[in-house]
Amino acid sequence: MTATDKRNKALLLVLGVAGLIAGALLGLHWLRPSEFRLDVLPPGAASSDFHLVDFDGHPRSLADYRGQVVVIFFGYVHCPDACPAELFKLAQAMKRLGPASAHVQVLLITLDPQRDTLPILKSYVTDFDPRFVGLSGTEAQIDEAAASFYVAHAKVELANDYAAIDHSTATYVLDALGQRRLIGSMSTSIDDFAHDIEILTH
Repeated sequence: MTATDKRNKALLLVLGVAGLIAGALLGLHWLRPSEFRLDVLPPGAASSDFHLVDFDGHPRSLADYRGQVVVIFFGYVHCPDACPAELFKLAQAMKRLGPASAHVQVLLITLDPQRDTLPILKSYVTDFDPRFVGLSGTEAQIDEAAASFYVAHAKVELANDYAAIDHSTATYVLDALGQRRLIGSMSTSIDDFAHDIEILTH
């Protein structure tokens, strides 16, 4: 092996190691615990979508909110605790975001389309923040949207009616490209929501 061959082999080795380091740093940048406080989904996590209507009757899908950070919670108007608590936190987080909130859209997808009529849904979500939007649809459309986000829900039967809806309480944060990035929970604080959402607005 000539001296030139040795130099080329060494150079290739150095470039290969540098590439591995760069890749590792990129992965750490995405998952770095000091950057995000909510649970972080890995790069390439399955995308989600929905085909519903907003509280003004306009057809909506995730594509309509492209370019904004989208925060999604599945719930219903008559929910006694989890839903109002989470919407209140998100409303406070929006206030703390200040001007950055212009790049954020909070959505409540109802799990109770039978009782949550569009006017009721609009009145409910906008009471928390006038910028919030409520989405509804047929039961089949809502079941499809919930499944897309791995949201479990079931009616609590009472005689021939139902009194409530049991449902999972995760809050999903999507980046401006429509990719699911973060998951919040009932224990996530207002500060943590504001902190992580602001990062995604940049």
